[in-house]
Amino acid sequence: MNRLDLKGKRFGRLVVIRYEKMKNGNSCWRCLCDCGRKISVQGRSLGAGNTRSCGCLASELSSARVLRKPPGLLHGGTYTPEYRVWAHMKQRCTNSKLKEWKNYGGRGIRVCVRWRESFAAFLSDIGPRPAGKSIDRYPNNDGNYEPGNCRWATPLEQGRNKRQRSKAA
Repeated sequence: MNRLDLKGKRFGRLVVIRYEKMKNGNSCWRCLCDCGRKISVQGRSLGAGNTRSCGCLASELSSARVLRKPPGLLHGGTYTPEYRVWAHMKQRCTNSKLKEWKNYGGRGIRVCVRWRESFAAFLSDIGPRPAGKSIDRYPNNDGNYEPGNCRWATPLEQGRNKRQRSKAA
């Protein structure tokens, strides 16, 4: 069986230096990565585009993803207090089976599309939750959950922002 000569060819960040050996019936090639590291790669992995670097590319891409995320968004931010606030805020406005629904979704209060579809957008707009505070619709307590109408508030601030309820006769 004739093998293709890959010497000098580029595959992503890898340049083939020389044929190395047969391993498990596959041709292996010695490659030099743009970062300076040398590795041995199976020819079929190079040809299929499965191996494009010595591993430095995956490392860089992973670091870039983490750096682009706002603080607390590692693993989707699901273990943060902000995420729990966001999830419960959406539930109060959409899930008619919740007892709180009548005071939120049942009154027509909604979560804006930007926040409903993205926890990252919510966190970016409202910021991290300060200790002892919770989400508050302010200045319009009858308004929706959206940028410009929400803040992190203390229980005292929230108490001052309650809607007036009519007294039963």
